[in-house]
Amino acid sequence: MVNPFEALVTNLNGLGFFGFLLPWIFTFAVLFGLLLKSKAFGENKRIIGVISLVVAFFVVGFGGPAIAVFFSSLFGLAAVVLAGILVIALFLAMSGTDISKIADNKAVAYAIVGIGIVVFFTAAGALGIQLSESSVSIIFMLLILIVAIAFITK
Repeated sequence: MVNPFEALVTNLNGLGFFGFLLPWIFTFAVLFGLLLKSKAFGENKRIIGVISLVVAFFVVGFGGPAIAVFFSSLFGLAAVVLAGILVIALFLAMSGTDISKIADNKAVAYAIVGIGIVVFFTAAGALGIQLSESSVSIIFMLLILIVAIAFITK
């Protein structure tokens, strides 16, 4: 018997939900929010909505299926990184380290920015790195273990 969730995802994929609709909604929402906050075109939401609508269609039309693959890779890797950050925060809390003081450390800020850049370029395929999801997970878990050991043994 077919899993109903698997059938739903397969049908949505066949309808272009992941390849067109989700990237379009994401582009529209981000652009609308940025234009609204920047007030580049005033505060008229109708004008901002029309501009965001048109630009979102252009972006998805230009990017095609490649933009869907990019977003899937980006958000997949970001989910793994965020889960790792959560695990690191849990280890730090268990070791008695004050987590609120870690944000003041510049090395931590540089590490977070560096990880973000690596995730972005890896998701974009710009580095030519072809790592499977299991390889990325293993590397990330090893990094988490190293960081956990370093914080616990300090």
